[in-house]
Amino acid sequence: MSLTRIKEGAAVIEVPQKVVEHITERNEVFYNPAMAVNRDLTVLLLRVFVREKDRPIKVAEPLAASAIRSIRILKEVPSVEKVFINDLSSEALKYARRNLELNEIPPEKVEVWNEDASVFLLKTKYYDYVDLDPFGSPVDFLDATAKALAHRGVAGITATDTAPLSGTYPKTCLRRYGAKPIDNEFYHEVGVRILIKKVAEVFFQYDLPIEVLFSYAYLHHFRVFVKRYRGARRVDELVKNKFGYLLYCHRCLYRSTVPLVRWNGAPRECPVCGHRLDWAGPLWVGELWNPDYAEEMLKELPSVEHQPETKKLLKAVVKESKLQTVGFYETSALGKALKLPFLPPKKVLLRELEGVETHFSPEGFRTNLPHEEVLKRVRNLVRE
Repeated sequence: MSLTRIKEGAAVIEVPQKVVEHITERNEVFYNPAMAVNRDLTVLLLRVFVREKDRPIKVAEPLAASAIRSIRILKEVPSVEKVFINDLSSEALKYARRNLELNEIPPEKVEVWNEDASVFLLKTKYYDYVDLDPFGSPVDFLDATAKALAHRGVAGITATDTAPLSGTYPKTCLRRYGAKPIDNEFYHEVGVRILIKKVAEVFFQYDLPIEVLFSYAYLHHFRVFVKRYRGARRVDELVKNKFGYLLYCHRCLYRSTVPLVRWNGAPRECPVCGHRLDWAGPLWVGELWNPDYAEEMLKELPSVEHQPETKKLLKAVVKESKLQTVGFYETSALGKALKLPFLPPKKVLLRELEGVETHFSPEGFRTNLPHEEVLKRVRNLVRE
């Protein structure tokens, strides 16, 4: 079988035949170029994370495929003691081993397993970092990940089933994630928040509170990085303050959140225009980023060979992390809701509405202003 040689970051790998552009469940061994940004950000976050440790870290990749992610971690992240590589496919592991040799990875720095991903995690715990990058939903692997992570360990979790999370298949989302999505201008953000809620509730079962370090949506996937801690009391506080529902008006774009405990008393009509409110959830209404982590990741960028899109996305998130609202506005949605013939340029809206851009949408922006104040200022801008 002919092989294709690919360089990404500091890694060089060989995979069968051509690069796979459209991933399906039939692809046992593949290289997906669209996930290079995903791997870039993983390396950057781990370069920040290892500074917190007073010892080398132990890493697991339970769904390793070609092993490019593990190789990049070994070559680009300092203070990695060992990476445990696993895949259920013996064919995939054949190429993983070949790529480890190709990159001259010392044998003592890696251990290769051929197991079901969850079984592997439970047999080999405890890890400082676990990376979940499945085809589709990560739900099947969350329980084992929660149990396999060490105290103050970090999990990087990818979901490529963005259609259910974003409202295209609401029944699937409800069945898989235990939440109702919504079809509005920030449906991708809602999808990320539903994903975080699902991760959190699995961890919370074992009295493991989490902190969201970084999250994003890019092309066909969502990605979240969470750090786990210990303590039932902290879990109780997070459920009380960070789990809730989104209320949304499709007529005037009003949005607000209500905690889980107040859901039964939540309003059903929009307080601004009287239209019946739609809703989404339960979902994570807490922070999507640790701003310090985002800034430190950006500082690491010159030290890592990366994709141009990685820099663009990371710079956008660093700005966005300073203003963490639940939901954002889009210029076209505002114009339609207010029935305006035109809107000022986006930079004018950002200035007048005290807003920041969001990486979720090229025409989106966040603001802390009350909704009625947003509508008032936009109308005044058009009149001027």
